[in-house]
Amino acid sequence: MKNVVGFKSRWMVLVGMVFLLPVLGGCQDEELPEGEIRLSEIQDNPDYASLPFVGTQWKLIGFVDGRRERLRLTEPTNENSYTITFLTNGEFSGTTYANGMAGKYEASEIDSSLKILEFGLKSFAGEIHDSPMYTESLKNSSDFNLSPKGLALYYDSQKFMLFKPQ
Repeated sequence: MKNVVGFKSRWMVLVGMVFLLPVLGGCQDEELPEGEIRLSEIQDNPDYASLPFVGTQWKLIGFVDGRRERLRLTEPTNENSYTITFLTNGEFSGTTYANGMAGKYEASEIDSSLKILEFGLKSFAGEIHDSPMYTESLKNSSDFNLSPKGLALYYDSQKFMLFKPQ
């Protein structure tokens, strides 16, 4: 009788472990698509949060999905591409992948709101890679946030472009 109870106990433990393996496997890091990283992989720099929104030249790192805490890195990563500087006179200037851009904006540091009033490209030639998404996301920006990760320009409640100072 003792052997039967011991056998049943071991059998139940073994069956329980078989059912737990998929659950434990789900806790491991899943592989991300190429060009995508976890937001936590962007190193914090406390100085970024104290930089001025206006007057700093910002360089796009990538597009963040806040729900998934993932960042899709900008394609390609040329040094002079995907930059923006907000000026004190309500204008901004910068670059897309291949062209210059400029426009007008309104921003409030009180409620971190941002509205792009005018947007223009110097040319539409060479607007490939992430340029279309960059320009559309910029036009739809409604809020900004300065944090140790950099400047976030929100174009959706959970989606934003993340910039670092250049």
